[in-house]
Amino acid sequence: MRREEKSDLISALQSSLKEANGVFVIENHGLTVKEFEGLRNELRPLVSVFKVVKNRLMKLALKDTEFEPVSDMLKRPTAVAVATDGLAVTKVLAKFAEEHPNLTIVGGKMDADVLNADGVMQLSKLPSLLEIRGTIARILVEPGSRLARVSAEYGKKEQ
Repeated sequence: MRREEKSDLISALQSSLKEANGVFVIENHGLTVKEFEGLRNELRPLVSVFKVVKNRLMKLALKDTEFEPVSDMLKRPTAVAVATDGLAVTKVLAKFAEEHPNLTIVGGKMDADVLNADGVMQLSKLPSLLEIRGTIARILVEPGSRLARVSAEYGKKEQ
C-alpha cells in the first residue's frame, strides 16, 4: 500500500468510528475464504466496516477516539467489525463462533465497557431492544385485555 492509500484508509476508518456504537475484534486464522465471506454477509447490515486491517493502521485509526482501548487487543492477525448495532453484532459473532471453532472472539468495546471474549458472549445472550420493547408493550396491554375478557364473559353470563 502506498502512503496515500494508507492515510485514506485511516481517514475512512476514523469516520466510521465516529458513527459506531461498538467495535469488535476477532481472530480469523483457520477459516476458509467461503466461511469468512459467510460471516461478512451476515454482518453486512449491522456494521459500517468489517475487514482485515493491519494492526498498525487500525491502532492509528483508533487513536484519540472513544474506542482507543481496543488497540490493546490487536496483537495477532485480526479482523475488525465497526458496528452500527453492537448488540446484534455480538449475537452474530457468538453464533458464528459456536458453529466455527476456528473463529476466536478477542473482545471489543461497546458504549462505555471494554469487553473480553466472555463479555461479548454474555452480551450476546441479552434480548435485543426490539424484544425488550415487545415485552414492555405486552406487559402494558395485558391488564386491559384481561379486563375486556372478564367484562365480555360477565356480559354473556347475564343474558
